[in-house]
Amino acid sequence: MQVEDFCRVISEFEFICDDIDEIKDRINLTKSEDDKISQAIVSIEKAKKILTDLFPNIKSLTEDVREDLEEEFADMC
Repeated sequence: MQVEDFCRVISEFEFICDDIDEIKDRINLTKSEDDKISQAIVSIEKAKKILTDLFPNIKSLTEDVREDLEEEFADMC
């Protein structure tokens, strides 16, 4: 696996959250609907955090890839 593959996965989380925010801004939502969308965004952000912590520590990756991932994701924290 290449560093770019892992970075692409993480960047997809950002696009998803941006898309959800854009949809949220375009439609009228009830308080309950808005709360559920906000919960979904928080869950996506938590999943992103889990993966940015996990990817650089996957033992089966080469040391170079792990170091590059650690460097890439350090800016996200």
